[in-house]
Amino acid sequence: MALGGGMANAQELSNLRQKTILLKKDTTKLDTLSISPASLKIKFKNGEAVGDSAYSILPAQSFLIWNGPLPSDSLDVLYRTLSFDFSKPYQKRDSTMIQPEADYFMAPNTYRPNSEESPIFGSTQLDKTGSISRGVGVGNAQDLNVNSSLSLQLNGKLTDSISVLASITDDNIPIQPQGNTAQLQEFDQVYIQLFDSKSKLTAGDFFLKKPVGYFTSYYKRGQGASFSTKLPFKDSSKKFFTETSLAVSRGKFAREIIQGVEGNQGPYRLRGNEGERFIVILAGTERVFIDGREMERGQENDYIIDYNTAEITFTAKQLINKDKRIGVEYQYTAASYVRTMAQTSTGIETEKYTAYVNFYSEQDAKNQSLQQDLDDSDRQILASVGDNLNNAIAPSFAEIDEFNNDQILYTLTDSLGYDSVFVRANQNSPNFFRINFSEVGQGNGDYIQEGFDANGRVFTWVVPDTVGGQILRNGNFAPVRQLISPKRSQMLMGGIDYRFSERTKAKIEGGFSNNDVNTFSEID
Repeated sequence: MALGGGMANAQELSNLRQKTILLKKDTTKLDTLSISPASLKIKFKNGEAVGDSAYSILPAQSFLIWNGPLPSDSLDVLYRTLSFDFSKPYQKRDSTMIQPEADYFMAPNTYRPNSEESPIFGSTQLDKTGSISRGVGVGNAQDLNVNSSLSLQLNGKLTDSISVLASITDDNIPIQPQGNTAQLQEFDQVYIQLFDSKSKLTAGDFFLKKPVGYFTSYYKRGQGASFSTKLPFKDSSKKFFTETSLAVSRGKFAREIIQGVEGNQGPYRLRGNEGERFIVILAGTERVFIDGREMERGQENDYIIDYNTAEITFTAKQLINKDKRIGVEYQYTAASYVRTMAQTSTGIETEKYTAYVNFYSEQDAKNQSLQQDLDDSDRQILASVGDNLNNAIAPSFAEIDEFNNDQILYTLTDSLGYDSVFVRANQNSPNFFRINFSEVGQGNGDYIQEGFDANGRVFTWVVPDTVGGQILRNGNFAPVRQLISPKRSQMLMGGIDYRFSERTKAKIEGGFSNNDVNTFSEID
């Protein structure tokens, strides 16, 4: 049994082949492997051997080629196969790795198999740089927290004609850059830009700058989309150009005049348009002027700025005194409403003239307030005051049902002949009010800040003076809140710039502007 099994396996592993074939054409493939030409024996059915002149063989491809008329009867073929098909190519390494000598970037004799994975950005002309970080924080006064940050910069070509420039960040701790360098880097913004030789499309953070023209002057930072192009007319020297943007404003524009202090280089704190004390300046939006001349940011230049605290400090290059005229233009983030911007600058340019139309609109969405909750009575107050925003005052107190030791509460009473006076309440007071006091300026209020306790600031009513029948207030706080009105600014300008010669040209421009400081009101 064992001997018989061993003989069967040996026969199966043998390279000896014996076949009976009937030739139907002059070329016949004998086997899938190459054959040994010396082992080939061919006989007719009657046992007569076939002479070598009757056929030829291609041993590598194992082809039998019959010379002359085909035999009518079948043939017995005996041959041995080789271990390989010698008609196929065999190689240890891929020949596509061979590089010209001028293109060597690595050791040419080191074998590195080609990766089958395609890159995320398939173009080999796209440069990718960036970083990703993870952080874990824990303390004796806080729970475990995880912080993450991603920064990615791309630039290069997507196709033969379209290029890309992008800065993408994802940071759960948004920190503004320091304002002590002369230039801010591109990755201080988040955007993606696609462009070719004629057009450019930007999405994300971008700056709206002064277009062609005289009156339409602005420098705003927004978040949205902007498209610009310059296209030539067919068979003409004329060119059509346009720049159109739609964005959400990153902040409000403000301009402040700072009174310099003799020998004090700073810091000088900036405030908002509505008197906000604590604001954050949008990075790169500030423009600082001294005596009408624009200053340059940087420690080695004229000034540095802390965007998070809105403070400007001047360097030794610009000595500050009481006679310096300091003006600062900037955008800050204390936006009370969702503010949208729309801009377009469109025209035609030739060798002789440039004609253009500019439109700019920036307005608050009055039904989408961010930092204040307006009810119907607040809207009625804003509608009735017109442009006199100092009168847009609403009460800032609310009556509650019961006393609470964790809050500073007041009770409404009469005092010294004056009614409706708020004084500190206790458990036995007849009524309880929760009040938010606002600073209204010295002589405009009836309350002063008396001090602090564990629950916050404490305010006390002060008796007003009466002189000549007029009441003179002695406080600087009041139980009111200043209502912030939604605003709208628009400009529509058109003009033409005509060139008579290389040294002579004429320009004319005109248009309309609209500035509404209270869109709730039709007055003023």
